[in-house]
Amino acid sequence: MGGTVGARNGYWPGERRGVRAGAAFLVLGLALVPAACGSGSDGGDAGGSSGPTASAVTLPPGTKAAGAPVKIGFITAEGGSAVSLPEVREGAQAAVGYANDYLGGIGGRPIQLVVCKSQEDAASARTCANEMVEQKVTAVGTGTTGFGDTLVPIIAGAKIPYVTGTATAGSEFATDGVFSWTGGFPATLGTMATYAKEKGYQRVALFVTDVPAAITGANALGKPVFQKSGVDLDVISIPRGSADATSQVTSAIGKKPDALALVGDATHCTSVFKAFQAVGATQPKFVIQPCVSKAVDDAAPGQLDGSVLFTPSDTDSDDPEAKLYRTVMAKYTPKTQTDGYAVTGYQTVLGLARALKGLNGEVTPASVTSTLKAARSIAMPAGHGLTFSCDGSAIPSLKALCSASSVEAILKGTKATDVRTVDAASLFAAG
Repeated sequence: MGGTVGARNGYWPGERRGVRAGAAFLVLGLALVPAACGSGSDGGDAGGSSGPTASAVTLPPGTKAAGAPVKIGFITAEGGSAVSLPEVREGAQAAVGYANDYLGGIGGRPIQLVVCKSQEDAASARTCANEMVEQKVTAVGTGTTGFGDTLVPIIAGAKIPYVTGTATAGSEFATDGVFSWTGGFPATLGTMATYAKEKGYQRVALFVTDVPAAITGANALGKPVFQKSGVDLDVISIPRGSADATSQVTSAIGKKPDALALVGDATHCTSVFKAFQAVGATQPKFVIQPCVSKAVDDAAPGQLDGSVLFTPSDTDSDDPEAKLYRTVMAKYTPKTQTDGYAVTGYQTVLGLARALKGLNGEVTPASVTSTLKAARSIAMPAGHGLTFSCDGSAIPSLKALCSASSVEAILKGTKATDVRTVDAASLFAAG
């Protein structure tokens, strides 16, 4: 497969640079950023955590960072009229506190987070990127942004490593000096294909919100990896905000798919699920995290039951990483909701600290970059056993992506059960 799948010069084939904010940020949702996945069996209290379940762990003694701080930039969507997610910054700050108090920071030195709040438009994204260069930060992390294509050329162009928990923009997939701990939308498509193959499905209908980046990604990545799994994939576009998808669903069901997959926000999921009800569709369903909400469940009762959830994070189960996440959030930012976007900032910063654990000597952008490229099998924060390796081998055609795995669970209403991890790396291998 190799070069036939993925980006050319860092962009999807046919994708325009500078995708509109709405479309780009939607794809962030498609990459499954907010994830609170688990069995719901936890109990107890995590010292004030306001997440869905709050059981936690006792943090063992660790190594406290000392000396001159290492400046790490963090660009986050906050304060804008359309998008403002302060919990992302709070998740990053909690990870900084934990890394500095227990993990020896970076190279034994404390992390100093240099925050820039982007308004989720090209102008403020450019301002933040230039500020990171002016501040001479050692690396830059992002939590949730639809403007990676604005940020990356400036930051990576200045030879400053750029890291993110989940890549969403074309330039975040393949640019040298960029590192995404998760495989984002590509990994989600790969793990869906893997599940379909395991179940012996021959055809899957994928209902995608009709924005250029999402449709292009579904066709350029989804169809080849499903084909490699021996499964036909039909990509059906649904206009954004559509209240009635019955005609599209009726047409897709006519091809007799073995499973139905949804990629979009809660409005999209509601519309498609209601159409499934209207036509009496009984096929198994694949969903992403934005579908898993009470509003969707109330609007289309019973449709979530038995659906398979694909997500890059687990914040709500009994898994040790999920418990650590809730413990750290409760200790350092106890008022932050733990079942929303906070995990994105947490994953980005703690993933960086873990990947740089072996860094010795001077901490510079160059030494950080070389250490990240050598990172192997790093435990994904809040990843339910997922690991990442940034040597470019996870998805060879998209070398900035450090994983081809995802968390998978079976839904009972909005609760996830039977949580496991799935690796789709073989689907992205050349040949």
